[in-house]
Amino acid sequence: MAIKTKPNDNSLASSSDQESPLTFRNNPEVEKRLEAYKGANANDVEYYARVVKEAPDRARDMLLYKDMQKHESEMRLVEKQIPQAKEFYDAQSPEVQSRIDQRLDNVRPYYRDKAFVGEVLREMNRKNRQILTKPANGVAMSVG
Repeated sequence: MAIKTKPNDNSLASSSDQESPLTFRNNPEVEKRLEAYKGANANDVEYYARVVKEAPDRARDMLLYKDMQKHESEMRLVEKQIPQAKEFYDAQSPEVQSRIDQRLDNVRPYYRDKAFVGEVLREMNRKNRQILTKPANGVAMSVG
């Protein structure tokens, strides 16, 4: 479940003086699936509860490790896609390259390759949609 923080109210205290409390979104469908999973894995639930209570730093690292594994898995796919993405990027007009570059301006270096592939895929989808919306030989295609 995602963590959602409340916006800081500067009239009460500065952000360095006090942190805002965490608020959590609840999704009943996810909660139901999670409860079923926890019921089937009671030993894991007990273990994780104990880790959180007795070794919170370890619990944090366990969560971060899972996130890191997911990121590394995604990056293996990105590494395979980079050559074709660069080829597509290099073949585009300066306007398209500029549009892609502009979207990548605020991306942290650690995530830049992944964001680059994502933006190239977005641009490719944009091109495909343009192709699909152009009438063939001036006549709109009918779906039958």
